[in-house]
Amino acid sequence: MADSSTIPGTGPVRGLPLPSTLFGHTVFYGWYIVAVACLVSMMSMGISAYGLGVFIKPIEADLGWSRTDISLGQTLSTGVMGLAGFVLGGLVDRQGGRLLMVLGAVFAGSAYVLLSQVQELWQYYLITALVLTPGMGMMGAIVLNVVVSNWFLQRRGRAIALTNLGVSFGAILVPKVATWIIETHGWRTAWVAIGISIWVLVIPPSWFVMRRRPEDHGLEPDGGLIEIMGRGSAVAAQRAAADRLRWTRRQVMRTPTLWMLIFVFGFGSVGMMGMLLHMVPFLSDSGYSPAAAATAFTMVGFSGLISKPLWGLAVERFEARFVAAAEFSALGLGVLAISLASTLPLMYGSIFLFGIGVGGMMTVQETVWADYYGRLTLGMVRSIGRAFTIVFSAAGPLVAALAYDVRGSYELAFLLFVGSYACAAVLVLVTPFPKHPGDEVDRDVSDVGLESELAAGGGG
Repeated sequence: MADSSTIPGTGPVRGLPLPSTLFGHTVFYGWYIVAVACLVSMMSMGISAYGLGVFIKPIEADLGWSRTDISLGQTLSTGVMGLAGFVLGGLVDRQGGRLLMVLGAVFAGSAYVLLSQVQELWQYYLITALVLTPGMGMMGAIVLNVVVSNWFLQRRGRAIALTNLGVSFGAILVPKVATWIIETHGWRTAWVAIGISIWVLVIPPSWFVMRRRPEDHGLEPDGGLIEIMGRGSAVAAQRAAADRLRWTRRQVMRTPTLWMLIFVFGFGSVGMMGMLLHMVPFLSDSGYSPAAAATAFTMVGFSGLISKPLWGLAVERFEARFVAAAEFSALGLGVLAISLASTLPLMYGSIFLFGIGVGGMMTVQETVWADYYGRLTLGMVRSIGRAFTIVFSAAGPLVAALAYDVRGSYELAFLLFVGSYACAAVLVLVTPFPKHPGDEVDRDVSDVGLESELAAGGGG
């Protein structure tokens, strides 16, 4: 039997604090990265996406703010996040996510403690935009998914899917726990509890475990594994070809692919952010109790737990654009079903369908960007794309709030969301792979032998 030090990606490593073997089995360090990223995604994206909705009606009743007032804070936050992305992407490429995640937890935890003391609307906006948003950004999607993508190539789909399971855990836990704290101790105490939880659960593991890239420690992506998966072989070859490319900001911005993907995921994010923020108030307005509304909302998390690993495996085996079209279709059908559901069981089923699409959103999106532009400058590429798609995300909660405040219902907003998903599904199917200025290789590898492509890509 070969010694573990002779196995690619498991030999002598530099500066890694956790063992490469557990219970006699080799463990690639990238899976430790995924485990911590999963926890942090629950405390960042899980809270920001699924937490605020249960606070809307208590704050509305206590402080007299309208839903548009509260939603505007989320819109401002999303806009600031887009601007911050320009800086975060390059930083994570150069430095990795370790320090960023720790600083993010310090900022975000402090912001929630400060938010528990707000009395005026301007205070809410100021803390959200200048303290909470930078904190959530430093431990959010760009940082986590770029770090994970750097550690995986052939198994990137499942790695990102497992990372984003944390968001699903957040969807299950945060609404129920926050609702219980709000009902027993008030919404201010609930925000303090969230802030302290972020400090405790994010700072220690992020500092101890997170590292930038496997090559920094004598390892290879996937631990040196090259995995051939039947119909996925063309996908593997395309991924290997993209992985050897290094882009400049100017080169990326000159590719039509960038702008098409911006609109694809922009259309896809409008409805998702609007639905996640306003679903609990919508359910409450529809006659469901706060507890029932929070329980129904957790269906998004349960369906995400089930569907995310399946989305991850799908993007490893099929072209990500086809998987993305399926994911957008599930989201659109889910919103349509929610708007038409007339009983609690139908509502649960509709939210579950919507949650299947939500489960694929982050996994598929991050895989598409990595497959199209490679991992060497992925943070920079994502920072450009996110800065623009964030505008669409910012519009979603505000569109839903305005629809409610003006018309007294969410019907018009839901119809607009269904249309945006349809546009995203069609557009992603016609988005081509980008042409690198220095790449003379035809990026359509369907007629090229897998072995030669993998060799050209350095063996994965």
